[in-house]
Amino acid sequence: MKKKICLLLVMILSLVAIPVNAEELNNFIADNSANVEEEKSATTFVAGNSVKLSSDIDGIGFAAGNIVYVSSKQDYLFTAGNNVTLDGVSTKDAFVAGNFITVEASEIRDLYVAGTNIIINSDITRNAYIAGSDVVINSKINGDLNLDCENIELGKDAEITGKLIYPSDAKIEISKDAKVGEKETYKSNTNSVKVEISPVSIFITKLLSAGYRFIAMLIIGLILIACNKELFAKIAKKEKSFGKIALTALLGFAFLILLPIAAVILMITVVGIPLSIVSLIVYGLLVYLSIIPTTYYFGNLVFGKSIKNKYGIFTLSLLIIYLIRIIPIIGGLVGFISLIFGLGMYTILFKDKITEKK
Repeated sequence: MKKKICLLLVMILSLVAIPVNAEELNNFIADNSANVEEEKSATTFVAGNSVKLSSDIDGIGFAAGNIVYVSSKQDYLFTAGNNVTLDGVSTKDAFVAGNFITVEASEIRDLYVAGTNIIINSDITRNAYIAGSDVVINSKINGDLNLDCENIELGKDAEITGKLIYPSDAKIEISKDAKVGEKETYKSNTNSVKVEISPVSIFITKLLSAGYRFIAMLIIGLILIACNKELFAKIAKKEKSFGKIALTALLGFAFLILLPIAAVILMITVVGIPLSIVSLIVYGLLVYLSIIPTTYYFGNLVFGKSIKNKYGIFTLSLLIIYLIRIIPIIGGLVGFISLIFGLGMYTILFKDKITEKK
């Protein structure tokens, strides 16, 4: 678990530390099928259902989606998705999170991976840090191989020049042709022994949780913006006065309290049960997605004059909100305001839609 935390912490902290300038904000690409082939002169963000990144990037490459295929050259690579493949990648360090992960024939200095099923068929110049369920190694690691996995397989082409570090309770299978130097095991914290958690560990856990939510919401938000350009254009043009902001938040607070009450009342009648269930499902979805209109509205309020790219505005604003939400007390307050304002914005947009039809 400690290795998982350290692995993903590095990934999230590095995302936060990415320098952003006007040129980079033009390198935000969001589409259902995003295929990036042309050379990029600055840090590039790519998101979509299917993502293919094969261009050289003079900066950091960030790719997120359902199916992600990367075969590019960049300074550092950060990628997350359900099915992630790195093939022919050239980078200093690669940070990968996903369900099914495959790394083929790449030039990577240090590799950080967290996933369910992981296959490494590429030599690693220095060290590899891997956390997941099942991992298969069929390559040379020119340094230490740090594993936090349940099932470990070292194939015939595996070679570990440094230490092989893995949990003592892991199931490990090493081919007779594999070359492994020093082995080191550690006891994983899977038993019922009480472990005292330090404040630093708690903060790291919160940071990792926020990082996961940020990546998920970023993907959802970018897709929604790409598919509903007119709707988000209306959000950007909404009045930015204090009175309007307060009124929107008040409407959202009323929505937050009154809709569940109305749904419960509907359940009293047999006829109203289906409508009540549907209302609660929609309610939960709007609550979950409430941060998206909030982020876009305030992003345009703060960055609208300096940043012209709508995807850049959303990404930067969302990152700032998630960072603030980690802070005790202040983060909770910001989260609540984000919730009620987003619900209020949905209410106003729905009202505008009804008015347009009339």
